[in-house]
Amino acid sequence: MPSKIIYNCEVINAGYYVTSADLLGETGEQLTESHLRFEVNGHKIGIKSLLKVGRKIHIEFEETRALSLLNFDVKKFVNEFYYPQVNLKVCNQNTVQYEVIFKDDDYLADFDTNIFQRDTGRISYYQYQTGSKDEARPLVVFLHGSGERGFKNQMPLLGNDVPKTIHDYISKHENAVLLVPQATWAPELNGWFRPEIRKTLLSLIKSKIQSDNIDSKRIYLVGLSNGGAATWHFAEHHSDLFSAIVPCCGYIYNEDKSFVGAAGEGRYMHPRMAEAKALKETPIWAFHSHDDHTVNVQGTLEATEMVKKCGNQNVNVTIYDDGKVTPNPHGCWEPAFDTPTLLPWLFSQRKS
Repeated sequence: MPSKIIYNCEVINAGYYVTSADLLGETGEQLTESHLRFEVNGHKIGIKSLLKVGRKIHIEFEETRALSLLNFDVKKFVNEFYYPQVNLKVCNQNTVQYEVIFKDDDYLADFDTNIFQRDTGRISYYQYQTGSKDEARPLVVFLHGSGERGFKNQMPLLGNDVPKTIHDYISKHENAVLLVPQATWAPELNGWFRPEIRKTLLSLIKSKIQSDNIDSKRIYLVGLSNGGAATWHFAEHHSDLFSAIVPCCGYIYNEDKSFVGAAGEGRYMHPRMAEAKALKETPIWAFHSHDDHTVNVQGTLEATEMVKKCGNQNVNVTIYDDGKVTPNPHGCWEPAFDTPTLLPWLFSQRKS
């Protein structure tokens, strides 16, 4: 019988999940997969593989929502942390008792967590860096979606694997700084649209440029959903600052415009010619799913088409066909950041 079970947690495309377990102690020479049954709320957890190493049994689980460490609060429209109760049943054993440990994804420990305040605006942020301040380094800023709003709870690092993908790329290929700010929660689904939050974020970025010796010719902005719209917005208003952008399922946001479409039916905003002209020198790679019912694909199509008409010849657009992005067609960032050429393209962009 195991005396301890370590559940290994990992950020994957779908979010933060228990992906495997290590059974420690007197696990028994003859203990096999057929002797073990893992359940969550009566739901059997599939086992992909089982490996015995000395007194340890390592088990890889099949991916299932039952093993998610995030619970989406529909009323607040945010993810909240949640430890699933995984029950182990062992053949011919009436009572099974053991210590339980949930082990965080190792990549989380690479980030420093801090707070930045400008007047009444306050945000927490997470930072990972490679190399040294002795040399000018590129900066990547990642803007999360509405579901990751909060304060100092690491949710932007857990809700999807975009920051992890950038982290892993930087660790192997670049001396760079990855900045992951977090918009605080508010009853309205405005996230990065709140003026005091935007001003605070802009001040944070400018502060990092000075304190971390950032190469001003290589400042990149990446965002998804609410953060995708904010990516368009920041790039349009500060085209002198950002060297390239990657907006996922977004549109060009501004306060003085009205939404097209109803909430839940794919809202977005029409672009304006003045907005597009401001982006005519900015390299762009935009992503969207054609069947996105949260943010209409026209938000990306209309913006990129207008920017191209203004003379921007460095605009890439990837639209995924209906049914390509599942189970949630809004999540185009999953295949987007699985695109092997995306990050090499991003880091190759430099202001002239």
